[in-house]
Amino acid sequence: MPERAGNPIFALLFALAAAGCIVFLLETLSHQVMPLPAGIDPLDPAQLRIALEAGEIPMLGMGLVLGGWLLGAYAGGRIAMQVGRRYWVVLGFAVIYTALVVSTLMALPHPTWMWIGGAVGSPLLAIGAAGG
Repeated sequence: MPERAGNPIFALLFALAAAGCIVFLLETLSHQVMPLPAGIDPLDPAQLRIALEAGEIPMLGMGLVLGGWLLGAYAGGRIAMQVGRRYWVVLGFAVIYTALVVSTLMALPHPTWMWIGGAVGSPLLAIGAAGG
């Protein structure tokens, strides 16, 4: 008997939720392990830009954030394929997830390597996780 495809909307939402949880956990870990220097408001782009240019933001913390984005992309792509069982569900996840990562990159200053890793790595890992 052939396998039935899962509900594509549920698969997409489940994949996005799982990816979001992974990102949240790794960003929280990043802030616990490598907090911002005292006096820097994490919601003030001007302060973040100055701190980034001065080298005051820990690279390990930024690496953990990027790792969260990439792990979220991979897990979400895998879930989208396993639950949705259609390649277009994975592509939909990859597009939406990458748009969310890019919007985060645009909202606050990030180094170039995070742009490359997030904007290029996210869709590649999401699609690659689907096995095709």
